[in-house]
Amino acid sequence: MNNTIRGILIDPVARKLSYIDIAINESGSCLKSLYKAINCDLVELVRLSDSLDLWVDEEGLLKIDENTKYFHTEGMSNPIAGRGVILGVKQTEDGEESTDCPCTIEDLSKEIKFREFSFNPYY
Repeated sequence: MNNTIRGILIDPVARKLSYIDIAINESGSCLKSLYKAINCDLVELVRLSDSLDLWVDEEGLLKIDENTKYFHTEGMSNPIAGRGVILGVKQTEDGEESTDCPCTIEDLSKEIKFREFSFNPYY
């Protein structure tokens, strides 16, 4: 088993995308590494496509203040507060498994839009 998978970190504070290696533990989970990368205690999965998952802070919109930065993609109904990690996903006999992100930063930079603070983050 590979010990890491390559993802793309979305950092709305720095307003940039970067590659990140996400560690996989001996049971095949990458949650601990996602918590660290996103800087949160609880992650939420946003399915972008059959082959792409976006992992974000489940409580991100509950922690907003005037310094919070956001990002979104076309078709998202709500912006995402804080960081996110995009990973690939594939079907296995046991369900689904996170994999290396099949996209490049160049591909995703056209899709990810960064936003500043708004008193109503939904607009």
